[in-house]
Amino acid sequence: MSQFAIVCSGQGAQTPEIFTRFPFTEKGLALRQRIIDARCVDDDVLDWLADPSRNPQAIFQNHFSQPLICLYQAMVWVEIADLVPAPAMVAGYSLGELTAYFCAGAFSPEDVVRLAGVRSREMDAAGPRGELIAVTGLSPSRASSLDGAMLAIVISEDHCVVGCSADRAESLARELKDAGARDAVVLAVTVASHTALLDRAVEPFRSALQQVPWQVLKTPVLAGISAAKVLRREQMEQVLPEQIHHTVRWDRIQQRFQESGCRVVLELGPGTQLSHMAVAQGIEARGVDEFRSIEGIGEWVKATMGRLG
Repeated sequence: MSQFAIVCSGQGAQTPEIFTRFPFTEKGLALRQRIIDARCVDDDVLDWLADPSRNPQAIFQNHFSQPLICLYQAMVWVEIADLVPAPAMVAGYSLGELTAYFCAGAFSPEDVVRLAGVRSREMDAAGPRGELIAVTGLSPSRASSLDGAMLAIVISEDHCVVGCSADRAESLARELKDAGARDAVVLAVTVASHTALLDRAVEPFRSALQQVPWQVLKTPVLAGISAAKVLRREQMEQVLPEQIHHTVRWDRIQQRFQESGCRVVLELGPGTQLSHMAVAQGIEARGVDEFRSIEGIGEWVKATMGRLG
């Protein structure tokens, strides 16, 4: 019997139209209002929610993007949770790993959005500005062997993300291409997530995590740094902060899906990068961004699982 998994996207595909790209109903909009009423985000983020047109590019700043993406994903999940089968497992890419715990039932909406804000603030305060570079056509070991490169995310044997200091990014991207990379693209981020540049953010985030109420998980979450199944609070308190400064092994997450019989994957967005990665591994996958209606999402998941048996 085929199983079903949910994946939560990271940063990178968000746009100023993030809250108008999905056909939210009263369910999702009510959750958004709960977050606003509880003032779960900083005042400048609340101002952006009230009128994104005043500063549309703020959505690409870490301080804004992390809590806003987390809120968006939480809104999407409450819209579709009753329309799809219970997932066998949930995983999240970078920031998305935090939202994955919300989808699995660990946190309230208020707490998960607050935690995203804490995560962004601690990462911004951790040290000098960093950059991330998406690398294709070069092995992760070769890409991370160049001077100043730190392996941030492993996606496949020839696809990875490396981090570096901001002043090294452009020259490192050129050197990666000279070393044989098919492409080396500097990403629109301001912190080098999943590298040692963020060592100072780990313990403050862990401390915040330990203060938040926890509910027993309805489904396991796959740890980003290892793809191990997480079901207990003490596991979560170890692995979730550690991924801030340790390499994310998305290649192992995808391998875990295949080994566990998860042949259908739905990406909560924003974006469809993770679902495209899953398709490349022979998994039936789509992102919610691809659907015109909420009902269509549930219909696709159920029909695909029925077809695969």
